[in-house]
Amino acid sequence: MAMQLKLSGLCRALLVAVSVTASAGTAHAQNGNDLDALSQQILDNPTDASLNLRYARAAEAAGKPRLALAAYERILINDPNNLEAHNGYERVRRIIEPGYTVTRLEVGVRWDSDPLNRNPDFSFFGAHDAAATYYGRLMVANESQFVDHRWRSILNVDVEQTPDIHELNYEYVGAQTGPILYVGPHTAVLPAIGVATSWFGDEHYFNETNLTLGMEGRGGGASYWWRARYGYRWFDHATSSFFDPVTEDGDYFEIVGGYSRPHTFLERGTLTISPFVRWSMFDGDVFDFFTFDVMAPGKYSEFGADVNYNYQLSDHVRASVGALMRQRNFTGSVRSDTYFSPQASITLQDVLPCTCDLRLQYRYRDNNSNELLSDYHADQVSLALTTRF
Repeated sequence: MAMQLKLSGLCRALLVAVSVTASAGTAHAQNGNDLDALSQQILDNPTDASLNLRYARAAEAAGKPRLALAAYERILINDPNNLEAHNGYERVRRIIEPGYTVTRLEVGVRWDSDPLNRNPDFSFFGAHDAAATYYGRLMVANESQFVDHRWRSILNVDVEQTPDIHELNYEYVGAQTGPILYVGPHTAVLPAIGVATSWFGDEHYFNETNLTLGMEGRGGGASYWWRARYGYRWFDHATSSFFDPVTEDGDYFEIVGGYSRPHTFLERGTLTISPFVRWSMFDGDVFDFFTFDVMAPGKYSEFGADVNYNYQLSDHVRASVGALMRQRNFTGSVRSDTYFSPQASITLQDVLPCTCDLRLQYRYRDNNSNELLSDYHADQVSLALTTRF
C-alpha cells in the first residue's frame, strides 16, 4: 500500500511538471504570435502609441529588448512627452548597453610659495621656502553587467612628490565597487563598498574601509549627484620619524554633492557647485601654546563649497574662475579655521598631438585661524596635462 501511494505521488508530480512546461511553451509561443500579430498591425498604423506600447511590453516579456527599444523610439519620435516610453527606453537601453572602461590620467607640476602652510610672521620656526610638487592622478572606471545588475567599479591612484621637502610626499590608492540601481529614467542610486591605503612622508600612513550611498541623475537641463560616505581608518604609528603621528584610529562621515548647469548666464557658460560637510572623529591630543588649549587635530567638523564658472572661449580654449570656501571647527577646542581659495585657469583642449587637455591654473590660498601658527596665505601655480582613454 505504501508503495502504491509513493507511485501515485510521483505520477502527480510528473503531471504537474509536464503541465508547467507545456504552459511555459504555450506562453512563449503566444508571445511570439502576439509580436507577429502586433507587428502586422503596426505596419498599418506605425504612429499608434498604444499599439507600439503593447508591442514593446510583449517584446520585453519575450526577452527581445532590441525590438522593444525600437518600439519605444517610434513612440518618442511622435510623442516626446510619453512617460512610459521614456522609462521603457531608458530601462531597455541600459540592458543592452555593453560594458565599458574609462581611464583618466592627469600629470603635472605645482609650485607653491608656502607648501608647509606656515605663518610668515613666525620665521624663527623655519624657512618658508617655495617648492615644486610633481604629481599624477589616475582614475579607472568600469561599468559591466553582473548578477542581473549593472555594476560600477572605480580605482583611484594619487602620487605627489616634493623633492625639496620629502615630508610632503604623498601616495594614495583606493577602490570601490557596487551596483547601479535605477529608480527613474534619468536617476540612479549607487551603494558601494571601498578600501584605501595611503603613505605620507615616505612612511605608511593609514588603511581604510568605507561604505557609500550615492545618487546621480539629470533633469531640467542640469546634472547632479551626491554621496554619503562612512569610513574607518587605521593609522600606522610604526614609523622611523622621531615624532609619531598624533592621530589615532577612528571614523569619519561626509556628505558631498555636485550640481552642473550648462548655458548659465551665457550660452557657452557652465556653472558647477560642489557643497560638502564632514565630521572627522580621530582621537589624539596635542597642547597648543598659542590658544593654551588641548586639541585633537583629527577631530573636527567642517562645511564648505567649491564653486566654479567655466566659459568656452572657442572650440579649443576654456576659461574658468571660481573659489573653494571652507569653515572648520575643531571638536572640544576653541580653534577655528576659515579657508578661502579663489582660482583662475585656462585650458587648451585637443591642441596637442594627443587626445588631451593642457591646463594652466593660478590659485590663492588663505587660511584665517585663531591658532597663530596655522594662519597663512600663499600663491600656487600649476600646469597639468589630462588625457582620457
